[in-house]
Amino acid sequence: MDLTKSEDELLAAMHEKTRYNIRLAEKKNLALKTGTVDDFWKLMEETTKRDEFRAHPKKYYEKMFEKLADGEKNKMRGELKIVYQGIAPLAAAIIGYFGDTVTYLHGASSYEYRNLMAPYLLHWEIIKEAKKLGYKFYDFWGIDEKKWPGVTRFKKGFGGFEINYPGTFDLPINKLWYKIYNLAKKIL
Repeated sequence: MDLTKSEDELLAAMHEKTRYNIRLAEKKNLALKTGTVDDFWKLMEETTKRDEFRAHPKKYYEKMFEKLADGEKNKMRGELKIVYQGIAPLAAAIIGYFGDTVTYLHGASSYEYRNLMAPYLLHWEIIKEAKKLGYKFYDFWGIDEKKWPGVTRFKKGFGGFEINYPGTFDLPINKLWYKIYNLAKKIL
């Protein structure tokens, strides 16, 4: 998404339902804050159960937060942003800052509070904050209409443009170990 456009231009480029959901969430007394790993993990566990996928272990995210928070040593710094209603975490995003781009790395949300449209507010507030800080792009980082139709529809609703990159590929050096590795991934 091109952040050099005005907020009005960004809103105009969004799907009308996305704009509606942002406006609805803005009326619900929600607050965007820097979140905690525990609140993120709570939402991630709920999201993985609801959407039937496996997340990385909690330790993975703890290590990621530790590395991204230390932006002085790394070329990329990052933050954990969570939308709360009172003390209840509703939607979370791990975002990374690199060069002129803010990238959405991981996210999770509460199903119980879905009617508050917190994920829409989460991204809109991050986008506005990134604009104020002078970033030029917001990267939603990954869509796939076959594997993730709901997530893809959500991300595309914000407008912007799509960039296709080649996928990742494995080059097995030892075919036996590669087969064992793939079998272990399926079992675990």
